[in-house]
Parts: sequence; structure tokens; C-alpha cells
Amino acid sequence: MNKTILHWSYLNFKDVPMDLFLYEDLEEVYLKENFISVIPKWLLNITTLKFIHLAGNNLSELPVDIYMLENLEFLDVSNNELKELPPTLGLLLNLQQLNVSGNQLTELPVELSGLRNLEHLNIGKNQFRRLPVQLSECVRLNELNVSDNEALVHIPERISNLPMLQSLAADRCALVYLPAALSKFMNHVRIFHNTAINYIPMVYERFYQNFYDNRQRNTPVAVHRKGLFWVRELETSTRLLLPVGTRTVFPVPSAENRVSLYDDCLHALQTLNRFTPVYENVAMHRLLPEPYISSHINNGPIARCTNSTCSRCLYTSYYFMVVKRRGSTSKQLFTCNFCTNRCGLLWLTSNDKKYYQLAWRVSDDDDDDEEEHMASSK
Repeated sequence: MNKTILHWSYLNFKDVPMDLFLYEDLEEVYLKENFISVIPKWLLNITTLKFIHLAGNNLSELPVDIYMLENLEFLDVSNNELKELPPTLGLLLNLQQLNVSGNQLTELPVELSGLRNLEHLNIGKNQFRRLPVQLSECVRLNELNVSDNEALVHIPERISNLPMLQSLAADRCALVYLPAALSKFMNHVRIFHNTAINYIPMVYERFYQNFYDNRQRNTPVAVHRKGLFWVRELETSTRLLLPVGTRTVFPVPSAENRVSLYDDCLHALQTLNRFTPVYENVAMHRLLPEPYISSHINNGPIARCTNSTCSRCLYTSYYFMVVKRRGSTSKQLFTCNFCTNRCGLLWLTSNDKKYYQLAWRVSDDDDDDEEEHMASSK
């Protein structure tokens, strides 16, 4: 037996056995599916540990001094009874995989932004209502699972746009729209079982299958209108909630290209953010003339240009299109976002045989009456 790895799972332990001290250079320990309720302080002195598996125990908290496990790379405390995580978790600078799914967590500490080597994060099956935008500083994050957080209505665009993110799971949440600023390297998505969503950004189209149409009927969600932007698709009279931060959308084709200096400035700040977290600069936010400017800087890009040869980040103003697949029995609506009228026309020319456009208009408060009338007539 390799003394650096201990497999002590399913042994009905109520405490972490002190026999761990008998093994020199201990690196990995499996203690899952026991009855352990406390991580003892003496365990934190075994600084050679790189891998701890404590899933399926009775842990109600993690020790504040957990940062002492300075070489820890893997921590699984899923399916326990955790209600919060210590901020010091963000000091585990070598941590690569963290699984806290199946607990009773409602918030993540913003200090997790310090986990610059984190590659896999699973926070599914908890009670999160929001995610801290600071997670976007985990620049090596490759896999993110937030599924089964039934109160989670929004994934910050900065997080979905992480540079190395390849896998995103957000099934069975309460998302009101899907983030359109998706990482260019995404190759696995499980995000469609959110019953309030009534359209799919084109960036997800390659992951979408018609059997998703069999999900439950769209569930009305109470969403405050202030600061949000809606359009109405006219074929089915469906109201679509566009990403937070949208201020203006233009049809394709348009008579002319409309370049926004404001968006160009946001794009420059986003480029600067690669070297320093500009959105966390409190002094700069105090100097800004309008509060909505701070919001746009915090949120980052809200979409990417659907034209794959461009993929430019979009912020507040963009060219917008609603389409359906030609010859498909699916009723699914797809949306496209473009940085210029030219990008929109190029995409439309290349995809005209597969999709057709639907007319839309900007929605206003008076549309509520129309929507209720349409629902009652069905």
C-alpha cells in the first residue's frame, strides 16, 4: 500500500482518525461517506496534504485556519451541512478543484477571487441567489457547475466570459435569460432547463437539441422593469428580456452603421482589466458622473458578436436579430447580437438557408396588457 494515499471511506468514522499522523508525507486522504462533523485543527498541520475528499459527511463548517493546508490542490466537501464558507478559503493559492455542492450555502465569499489556479468549481445544489462578480478573477477556471440553485436568476457576464471556461452547467435554476457573453472556448453546456427562459442566444445553438422543447411550460417570473430592456417578437408576440446593461438595439439591416464612443471606451477599459481589476477600483467609480457607468464597468461585456470571425465584445448598444430554424418543427427562438450592420449582413448571407428572420420591436410598459390578452386567448 502506498502510504501517501489513504482510502478510509465508508467506514462509519465519527471523527477524523488521528492515525493519519502515523503516515509520513501523506498527500491524499479519502474520508467520504462517514459521519465526520468536524475537521480537527491538528489535521491542518499536515501540510503535505494535496487531496482531501470529505463528501457525504456531517460537516457544518470549515475551519477558519484551513489556509494552513498551503499545498492543497483538491477539496471535496460536497453533500454536507455547510451554511457558509470561510473567507480564508481564498488563501489556498494552489487549489485547483473545489466541490461544495449539496450543502446549504447562500453566498460565496468574494475572497475566492484569490484562487487564481482554480480550474474546477462545483457549487450546485445549494441556495445561491447570486454569484460574486469577483469569481471572474479565477482566470484559470475551466469548469463551472451551478446547477440546481433554484433561486439563482442571473450569472454575471464577467463569469460566463472567463478566458479559459470550457464547461458550464446551470440546469434547473431560475435564470431569466442566458448570458450571451460566453467564452469563445466553450465546448460543453448544460443550461437549458430554466423554465422562465423563452429564447436562446445564438452562441448556444450548437449545444441545443429539439428535445429541450419538451421542458415545462415557461414559468412567469416577477422581474422589476427598472434598468432592464425588453423587445417583443411579433410573430408570437413574445416578450424577450435582453441582457442587463442593454440601452439600444438596432435592426439588421440598418440604413447606416452606428458606432458608439461610449461602448468603445468600455471596450478599452475591458482590455485594461486584463492586467488589473479596473471594476474594483473604488476611487475611479467615485469620479464617474453617472451611476449607470459604474454598472456597465462592473458587468463587463454583455454579449459577443455572433459573427464568429469577429466575436467582438458588446456592451450597451448592438445590432439585434431574432431568428428561427427553417424547416424545423421546433418553436424555439434564437437571437443574434452584432457589433456592426456589416457583421449582421455577413452572418445573414452565410446562414440564410438555415434561418429566417422574425420582426421585433422595442417593448414598453403598455405591452403588459397585450401579453395578458394573448395568454388568455390561448
